[in-house]
Amino acid sequence: MGKQKSLINDWPIWLVLLLPFVLTMYHWADIPDQIAMHWNGAGEVDRWGEKGWEAFLLPVINVGVYLLLIALPYIDPKKKTDNAQKAMRAFRYIFPIFFSGMAVLILYKWLGSEFEFTHYIYLCIAVFFLLLGNYMQTIKPNYFVGIRTPWTLENEENWRKTHRFGGRLWVAGGLVLIALWFFLPTEQLSNALFYGAICLTVVTLLYSFGLYMLEGGNKAEEEAQKPEAG
Repeated sequence: MGKQKSLINDWPIWLVLLLPFVLTMYHWADIPDQIAMHWNGAGEVDRWGEKGWEAFLLPVINVGVYLLLIALPYIDPKKKTDNAQKAMRAFRYIFPIFFSGMAVLILYKWLGSEFEFTHYIYLCIAVFFLLLGNYMQTIKPNYFVGIRTPWTLENEENWRKTHRFGGRLWVAGGLVLIALWFFLPTEQLSNALFYGAICLTVVTLLYSFGLYMLEGGNKAEEEAQKPEAG
């Protein structure tokens, strides 16, 4: 699928990408001169910015991420990335929806909304984990997207098994985090997300390495069983 065709077919995504820009401009007069730009794990503001270009920072990053996903097949030296594959199409929706949702939540926090902002951001992240895991199993070998370890990049079977395992693990992790969202206070939920993400990543990497070691052991055993020449 060509870049131009992808952009045309993705017109619903462009509506999602434009939404934060439109809402920000609509509410521009009501946005305070000092805007919160970052919150710590407890939901407290730890960085402020000036009303201006920083109000559009996240929406601009969102557009950049989308355009990068569109461009990946054209900068892949071995042309292994394909915009038509199921995972890439899904990611072109998941990432814009996630970042646009974050941008809209932040905007209404600037406007003085009293909802527990950070707690809902963590729910968005947990759902994000769940969706990524759901499509992880369908990612074909490439240099840019997926679990790119030395072992998955060098062996398609390792790639397939690692992404199948990692996908199921991330779905399970996302479901656990969503369940915890209903019971944990914001600061504890922050820790659960942080250490949960590390755990999911490390376990997946160890699984990939374990497959590599097992394959090496199997090859050594096969070599040892070969009859000697002569």
